[in-house]
Amino acid sequence: MRQVPDPEHEEWLARMREVARHDAEALVPRPLFEVFELAAPALRPVALVEAMQVQEEWTGVGLAYGNWADPAGPWVSVTSATVMEGPPGSGAEGQLLWAIDDERNRLADQACLDEEDPAEPPEYWPASVLTDDDEVRGLACRHGNLLAVRLPVGAVTVTVIGRGVDPASVRLAVVTDLGPYQDGRHEMLEQVAERHRSQPEPVLEPAEGMAAYRALVDAELEWRARTAARLNAGRIPRHRAGEGARMGALWQRAVRELADRSGIGDRQADDTMTSVVNQLTSLDEKGSWFTSSARLRERAIDETLRYATLGERVPSAPAQQAWTNSWNYHTSMAVQHGQFADIAQRHGKPFIERWLDAWEKWTWRQ
Repeated sequence: MRQVPDPEHEEWLARMREVARHDAEALVPRPLFEVFELAAPALRPVALVEAMQVQEEWTGVGLAYGNWADPAGPWVSVTSATVMEGPPGSGAEGQLLWAIDDERNRLADQACLDEEDPAEPPEYWPASVLTDDDEVRGLACRHGNLLAVRLPVGAVTVTVIGRGVDPASVRLAVVTDLGPYQDGRHEMLEQVAERHRSQPEPVLEPAEGMAAYRALVDAELEWRARTAARLNAGRIPRHRAGEGARMGALWQRAVRELADRSGIGDRQADDTMTSVVNQLTSLDEKGSWFTSSARLRERAIDETLRYATLGERVPSAPAQQAWTNSWNYHTSMAVQHGQFADIAQRHGKPFIERWLDAWEKWTWRQ
């Protein structure tokens, strides 16, 4: 189910503070695996930026150093992990590129700055880094101004990401005290929150009524297309600076327009737009005709909006009702939170099948 980004930065900050507090308590004592820190070059400030768990067992810790908000750096992150992240079957090169993509997303999310992929392909080479007194060999990658190095150190894989740092100068050591990093995390969260508060409000193209609903739908479908294209290429979907705020503004405007024009409450208007967006993004995922035929796609979007927001009789009414039945079932409390939610979800498959079948029959008549 598509989740709309929350534009309320204060709520985000409160959530991050709670996560930081929980991690700080849980990370004492330290994880059972070795956690590495940057011994050289000497960069400040320092912060704990990532703490990963699987089934309540620590699997990774990320530490960061330097200027988090400047694309030129200097900035280094060091992540020690027992479980590797990356596209399935990608190998070491794909995992390094995945880590670089993640760093570009961090800059967009935290510093509100977009950093485009460079035109040239990534460059890979064997690399070695001094870790305490041992030289550890691994693989390095440079893509634009970003450097990534992945090193196997015993049972742990260490990933180093750098901006504005000479790779030959990097030295690592085993952490002896995570306390300063936990303190730095709180300071960094405050700085990120202040950066967000200083950003201007998103400016939307003027739109009322149906045009406002359509602007939201188009933005959601465009986001989904970008996400799918990146995943199909084995890359992390890219975040855009301010995208969450813009999507939130589009969503709020659509809900406000529907509530005002239909004389319904904001909650009902929000539920209606949520159902509309999820039906159309589900069609984008499951209906081959929706992505292959611009004509059918346009008609399906138009009829769905007119049916849901104006209550009009449309040729796709059987498919619209089938979606309503499916949506009501899958969003019911029993399915979402019941003791046998997994069984209930499986029993919901016929609802989806009937909905897709109704849309398929609609295409035959177009």
